[in-house]
Amino acid sequence: MATLGRNVTITLIGHGTFHLTTPEGRNILIDAWVDGNPACPEPWKARVREGLAAIFVTHGHFDHIGDLVDLARETGATVVCQYDLVPYFEGQGIPAAQIVGFNKGGTVTVADVRATMTTAHHSSTIYENGQIINLGTAAGYVLRFSNGFTIYHTGDTCVTMDMQIIAELYRPELVILPIGDHFTMDPRQAAYALKLMGSPKYAIPEHYGTFPILVGTPEALIEHCREFGVTTEIIALKPGESVS
Repeated sequence: MATLGRNVTITLIGHGTFHLTTPEGRNILIDAWVDGNPACPEPWKARVREGLAAIFVTHGHFDHIGDLVDLARETGATVVCQYDLVPYFEGQGIPAAQIVGFNKGGTVTVADVRATMTTAHHSSTIYENGQIINLGTAAGYVLRFSNGFTIYHTGDTCVTMDMQIIAELYRPELVILPIGDHFTMDPRQAAYALKLMGSPKYAIPEHYGTFPILVGTPEALIEHCREFGVTTEIIALKPGESVS
């Protein structure tokens, strides 16, 4: 286990799902694709349920909310999502009192974390009963912990100039960003995104390798960081690995 020295533990569950433990010992998920996730290590399928306080939703694709409803109903975790997703989750049996719906630019405090919703450029739909259901728009989050540690999770996105604004406003020490290509940024775009953000101290790549079509690699990200003069330390977690 590597260490960031700020008393926040981050574990890659697999693909785009992360488990975080706050300085207060609260457990949260970013995107809930666990039981159906082919990259999720078997022990974590039970472990993510232990003391789960909140689930942050970036968008509505199956590989980000595939197990959200079951986990929320089973654990009572607060679901944090874009306002437009609230009626859908209520219709799936999650009580309204258990959902915090807000929108881009807004900030809420859940499980001792101040979360600001940010722009991501991506789609957000789910396919049910032969129909495509629109689930708002994709988003990212800036997560600020009680000890001052700040994470920027870009969500599924291409590179965008908005990232420069977000970095200037919040100065994240750690950025989590996709590198898989096809559906999101590839490693070169991700490296340029880190350049726009002024080379944050750490970055964790995600959303790659789960399926053959997601061809981006951490090695390619590191190569392109050198191309753009980015000095960010790349932390390439394998599913089940943690940094704290």
